[in-house]
This record gives sequence, C-alpha cells and structure tokens, in this order.
Amino acid sequence: MACASKMIHAQRPTDDALSPLVAKIGEVCALMTESQESAMIPIYGQMARQTLECTDFIINYSEIKNFWKRVGKYVSEETSATIQNYNKVLNDLMQEFRDPTTRNISLYRMTGDLDPNDMVYAAGAGLDVSKCCLPGTRKEILSEIKSWVCDPGKHVPCVMWLSGDAYTGKSAIAHTITQWYKELGGLGACFCFDRTRGADCRHEKIFSTIARDLSDCDPFMRRALADAFHGDNTLRHTTNITKQWQELIVAPIKEAQEAFVSPLLIVIDGLNESGEPSSREQLLRLLAGKLNTSSSQPIPGNYRILITSRLLDDIHDALDAVPHVKHISLDDISTERDILLYFSSKLGGPGNVFNNEHFEKLVQKSGGQFEWARLACEYINGTPRVDKDPMVRFKRVLDGTPGEDTYPFDFIYRLILEDVIPKDDYGDFLRRFRSVMGQILASQEPLPMAALTVMRRHFPSVHDHHDDNVAQVIGSLDSFFTGTRDSQT
Repeated sequence: MACASKMIHAQRPTDDALSPLVAKIGEVCALMTESQESAMIPIYGQMARQTLECTDFIINYSEIKNFWKRVGKYVSEETSATIQNYNKVLNDLMQEFRDPTTRNISLYRMTGDLDPNDMVYAAGAGLDVSKCCLPGTRKEILSEIKSWVCDPGKHVPCVMWLSGDAYTGKSAIAHTITQWYKELGGLGACFCFDRTRGADCRHEKIFSTIARDLSDCDPFMRRALADAFHGDNTLRHTTNITKQWQELIVAPIKEAQEAFVSPLLIVIDGLNESGEPSSREQLLRLLAGKLNTSSSQPIPGNYRILITSRLLDDIHDALDAVPHVKHISLDDISTERDILLYFSSKLGGPGNVFNNEHFEKLVQKSGGQFEWARLACEYINGTPRVDKDPMVRFKRVLDGTPGEDTYPFDFIYRLILEDVIPKDDYGDFLRRFRSVMGQILASQEPLPMAALTVMRRHFPSVHDHHDDNVAQVIGSLDSFFTGTRDSQT
C-alpha cells in the first residue's frame, strides 16, 4: 500500500477521469490504517494486490489510452467501465474488512495485449492448498522459515534448502509457506516437481512457469514481462532455464522493483523428483551461483528461494557449504508432537472412543512418519463392520510387529489390502488385482482409468476385457493412489 501511494504521488495524475479511482484508493488506505489485526491478513493481501492493479492502471493510463485507440475502442467508455470495475471490487473488499463473512471476492485485472500467454508452462505445478500443514503443526520450523523470508538483513542467505527423508512433511511445509506469503500480499510462487510427470519435462519449464504465475498476481511484473516479450518473443518458448531465469525473472523484477518492498519468494518443492541428475544439473549450478556464463550474476539479495528435496548426492554436492545457502534437515527435527496433534484431529472428537493415551501409543508406532500416521487413520476410520469397529482396528494396528528386515509400511499396507479384498471372491479378485497392478506399474507414465480400461480390451485374455476391472480394483484403494475418483485423470 505504501508503494502504491508513493507511485501515485510521484506520477501526479492530471486526467480528471482518474479522480474517482484515486479517491477510492485513498479511502482504502485510510481504512487499512484504522486497524491492523493479524486475523485480517488475508483481506489485507487482497486489498494490497487490487490497489497495485489500480496503481498500474493510473501510472500507465496514457499508454493504455493509446492502446484503446489503436483497437478502435472509445476511451471515455473504457475508462469509465474500468474504474467502475475497480471501485466495485475495492468496495466489496472494504465491506469484507468491516464485516468479515465468507464472501468469495475475485480481484479485477485489465485484459489486453499485456498478458503473457503462450509461454512454456507446466500446468498443475503450482500451489495446492490441500497439501498445507494441519493447523497448529510444524510451528517451530514454519516460524524459522517465515523469519528468514522477512529478514531484511544484507547478509541473510538467499537460499534455504530443506532436506529430509520421504514422508517427513517437506511438501506440506512448502505449500504452507507459499500460502502464507500469498495471504500476506507478498510476491511469490511455488513450483513442484513430480516424478510421475516426467513426460512433462517440468525441469525445462520451471522459471517460465514461475514468471507467469508471478505476473498473474502482480501488474508491474506482468507489464515488465510483456516488455521482455516485445523485445524478444522467442522468450515465450525457450526451454533454456538460464535464459528463463535471467530474462523472465531477474530482469523483469529489476524493472518493476519500485513496486516491491518485501522479498520475492520462490518455492521449489521436490527437487529430487525432477528426474535423472542430469535434468537438474543446470538448475543446481544456478542456485549455487556456479554458472560459467558471461551474463550470469549472483542471486539478488532481495530474493528468497526455498528448496525441498531428499538428501541425494548430486543435490548435496551442489548446495552443501555454499555461503548463500542455509541447510536445514528435517531428519533432525522431532515430529512427535505434530503427529500426536494429527491423530487427535483425525481420531478424536465427540462420540469417539479414543483418548490421548491411544494417540500416544500410535505416535510411538509411527516412527515419526506422517505418511504412516495418515494410513493408520484411514484404516482405523474405515467402514465399520461387525468384526472390525474402530477400536478393533486400532488394536490390530498396535499389534503389528513387522520383522527387522520388513519395510516399515508393509504391515499397514497389508491391513488396508486385507480390508478391501473380498473374502468370498478372493481368488478371482487377486487375479484381477495382479493384472491391473501389473498394467499400472509397467506404464511409463501414469494414465487415467479410462485409458487403462481401453488398453485392457486388447489384452490376450478375455477375462481382462471387462470395462469395470480397473474401477473395481483401484476404486477402493484411495490410500495408495490418486485419481481414483475421476476416470479421466
């Protein structure tokens, strides 16, 4: 908001048509200075982003008018309609500020020739709020990361590397931090690698995707990106991530830096899932500041880049002991309190038979693994049966004593599978289960259920041709698969 006020004052708009919008921005600023409650942070963020959209319109009004004239639009009508749309959203936001409800308010953004469409882009690689941490968990590590992001010090490491084994909650932390910064009104983006999407070549689209996501939430970044494309339209399609970084991130941010008072946050989740080590070699060199190019520059000091990954050799060799990289290992952080809270959330509540003593026993059994805790809760909360009420299921989970050479998850997997496999049709179901699972595991890339079903019509055995085979086998295995609810995904 301070940036918006400063830029409008510096521009000193003289066109009378802009007066209503300037006045409305003044109302918003005055309202926001009346109260600063932490519970209102999400609405603060929306107000700030919408005000920056308005500010961009005001300070670039002359250029926008010329564009309207070129495409044959009436300037006065377009100006009036645009200001009306801006004022409506600002009025709705101010009403939400005064009287918080559950209104779903969409910010207004002008359309035109400034949108960075047709870029190399990885769909589905961004923020997923369903993956955020359970409220109240991971407080210490989240607090440490937030302090690092907001620290204005000159000697603060600009990269934080969060490593840990599988199922230690790395992705949940990454999405939680991204959502927090978005609600705070900061400029940030999240990019998630996924080992099941290797064919998408996400490693070739990382910074073009981040640049487009940043431009979607900030008008100054959007305009700076459009300027970059006007100068070199090949940037829309380049898969050279060094060029993406320098021309689509660093240069536009530098051009639009007057609009930013807080750091730029980039979250890269699951770096180990980018593919083979060669797929991330250039990215690691860039993050470590070891690019041997004439145009390469160190990562700007007002950037904060959060990386999550497993502790693979190539990632460790590239990032370990680098001065501007802060390394935190989740393997060294106890998760018992958080997992206890998770069990309490999923198994507690009115009418439930479990208490804190039960939850503590499950915590000891989990071995600090959130994924084990999730599977245990899904099994215990399974469909009640005469021979398997929640307490019976709880005792079966505790009684499991897998051998020393057994994978820790084998026992809980076995319980879930035994629960869903029909006893009266065991032989036939097991045959179909092996056939479908073999098909899934042999596929180079994950396929939707509809595609798997079509493929089965060409299998040698007529028993495999039934269209309901795939749905029957994996439809009840939500604990192990994603995409079981929609046959097209």
